[in-house]
Amino acid sequence: MNWQETADRELVELCLQGEVKAWHEFLRRFHPLLAGVVAKTLRRWTRPSPNQVDDLVQESLSKLYANDSKALREFDWRHENAFRGFLKVVASNTVRDHVRKHRKEWEEEELPDVPEGEQQKKASDMTLLVQQITRCLEKLIGDEPESRREIAIFLLYYRYGLSANEVARVYDLSLKKVENSLARLVRLVKEKCLKPAKI
Repeated sequence: MNWQETADRELVELCLQGEVKAWHEFLRRFHPLLAGVVAKTLRRWTRPSPNQVDDLVQESLSKLYANDSKALREFDWRHENAFRGFLKVVASNTVRDHVRKHRKEWEEEELPDVPEGEQQKKASDMTLLVQQITRCLEKLIGDEPESRREIAIFLLYYRYGLSANEVARVYDLSLKKVENSLARLVRLVKEKCLKPAKI
């Protein structure tokens, strides 16, 4: 079975049937998504450490696995991207629960406030740019066997601020492999995705 081509719903169903390789693919596929949301959400209150991100990803996964994976068993598959949206909500809520418990400890470390309008504009601009770059990379390397992983590595590093070491740990790769992958993708983005518009 080609696990990378398995649809999310089929993958989750195989996981719930106890297929060990399906769980491996589940973690490979969704760990970067969870880590990215955890890091991004946590950054609103504090500067996250790799250990904090790892712990909160594990806590998010624990919520999915609790009560014989009840959350996964009862999930309503309304549309193709519903599950990924659900995972984002689980990760975000896990961070918020964690922050409620530890907020006082972080009060002195809070990041400076950015005016709301400016913050929303920056977030919107960044989201748009990331979507454009991601689509461009999918067109350029989408046929390669590890394209999903390569794009996820790029996003974890440049969008969510994980270090190359943290990304290497997520994927159980050598630091050199991650650095080479990032260098290659940056070159592609500069050459093919960020060409200046012709006037």
